[in-house]
Amino acid sequence: METRHVKLGYEEALNAKKQILSAELNLLQTAKRVRNYKILRKKELTTKIKLKTGLKALKTKLNALKLTFPKEEEEIEDTVLRSKLIEEFKNDLTNKSKKWIIQENLI
Repeated sequence: METRHVKLGYEEALNAKKQILSAELNLLQTAKRVRNYKILRKKELTTKIKLKTGLKALKTKLNALKLTFPKEEEEIEDTVLRSKLIEEFKNDLTNKSKKWIIQENLI
């Protein structure tokens, strides 16, 4: 490969060196910003993970605490009503089955 030399004036050479140094400085600053961004992003993700696990633990504790509280009257009434309906249904079935057995015996 052939080397060629270009003659530059003092002012031109000085400006070229300034521009090269300025470009290098900008690249270094950009690299520093990227490095800082990566560090901050990693911190953010670890903080989010800690927050998520903390919220899960809190939710579990709240649910456990909620189970220790007494039930509200409406919930108690609903469960009593359900149990009454179930009993009536069972009694109705037994009565119908008894009637059917009696009818079968009569025929």
